[in-house]
Amino acid sequence: MASNTLMSCGIATTAFPSVLSSSKSKFATSAVQLPSVGANASSRFSMSADWMPGQPRPPYLDGSAPGDFGFDPLRLGEVPENLERFKESELIHCRWAMLAVPGILVPEALGLGNWVKAQEWAAVPGGQATYLGNPVPWGTLPTILVIEFLSIAFVEHQRSMEKDPEKKKYPGGAFDPLGYSKDPKKFEEYKVKEIKNGQHTYT
Repeated sequence: MASNTLMSCGIATTAFPSVLSSSKSKFATSAVQLPSVGANASSRFSMSADWMPGQPRPPYLDGSAPGDFGFDPLRLGEVPENLERFKESELIHCRWAMLAVPGILVPEALGLGNWVKAQEWAAVPGGQATYLGNPVPWGTLPTILVIEFLSIAFVEHQRSMEKDPEKKKYPGGAFDPLGYSKDPKKFEEYKVKEIKNGQHTYT
């Protein structure tokens, strides 16, 4: 009845979305007739930014990437080259974050050290670094930083040699010993789960 009253006053009403998909929310609004001007002015447009109802999805985020819900309020991905680099960087950060969780919890569960206090030795003169409860023989902070820098630089250099962006992110082979990528449909699901779990971990 309320909508009829508004219609009689010549005010357009908006149809609210009635169905929300579990994976992608599509919000559609429709303009109705304007009796006061006697015109059938109807238009329809969709807004499908899943991260925030009512926010338009940026045109360069087409939903093809795993976990793409149209979230880029700062429009950092407008340049295609930057967008591809951001996708890769986010995925690598997700994996490191997920690897850090067992690296923290397992040693502490085994009584081999408290992860909160593990780095205190670096701030204490003459402090001794330990790993899994054992003293690190080259336990000086500059030495450890140099080793980490060289190790990561080597790995990143090897990874950068791959020119296919998909293979660079999902190399398969020895990096997929359980064969999760053999089923294409399941593989797409695992990609989304990986990026979501990784985002929750490092945030």
